[in-house]
Amino acid sequence: MEIGTLGPFRFQINGNEAGPRAPKIRQMLALFSVRSNQVVLMQHLVQELWSEYPPRSAKITLQTYIVRLRQQLAKNLEESGTALDPKDLLQTFHGGYQLTVDPAVLEYRRFEELAARGRREIATGDYARAALLLRSALDMWRGSALVDISTGPLLHAHVTRLNNARVTAVEQLMEAELRQGRHLDILGDLTDLTAEHPFHENLHAQLMVALYRAGRRSQALEVFAGLRSALVTHLGIDPSYRLNRLHRAILNGDQTLEDLPQSGGILLDRFAA
Repeated sequence: MEIGTLGPFRFQINGNEAGPRAPKIRQMLALFSVRSNQVVLMQHLVQELWSEYPPRSAKITLQTYIVRLRQQLAKNLEESGTALDPKDLLQTFHGGYQLTVDPAVLEYRRFEELAARGRREIATGDYARAALLLRSALDMWRGSALVDISTGPLLHAHVTRLNNARVTAVEQLMEAELRQGRHLDILGDLTDLTAEHPFHENLHAQLMVALYRAGRRSQALEVFAGLRSALVTHLGIDPSYRLNRLHRAILNGDQTLEDLPQSGGILLDRFAA
């Protein structure tokens, strides 16, 4: 079994697509998947599928959806030759239901584990290993989380958390690459990332450092000016103290911008003091 949520929703049994096609039932299965091995209460299912305006028949409709989902899973399990009762896969508990699966089949769990291992390697100073782990984690993505599922409030919160975790992993990957002196290799990535995230200070700061190290100080200063303009125009705020210190360091040709710290911390934290 494989359950993918880092892009289009994918529920596979022995490599074959499984699960329903009906939008509401797919949405329900997606919620079971991201909350696997824990009971999803009926009121949470109602909240997810109909938000603040559930129909009077919501609970009866949900029970119908559960029956149809189990029927579909039973068909998929039989076709794949898997000796598993759909009632054991999707269990009934008092007040709700639980999808019971091995966490290893959950794509987003594997992403989170790889990203966490990458963060630990950065902390220990093994930047090459960190970059390898973080790239492996990010390679699992095929678009925004659950990009083809209509999301209610509960799935939306999960999608937001996952997409934020993706950006954090990208930021940490760029950190690991800068630590290894690979600024030329990541200039293109950072240029794209800052365009995608026009208010993200850390990504802009990383691009500024990479450009400075590449001998493009004027472009590094232009990145700061563009970010400052965007922050002031759209959010009414100025760049952080740390980013202003980095800007001054670039203006002054500070030698510390060329240094490659050997372990611990975040490269740009030196400008927070």
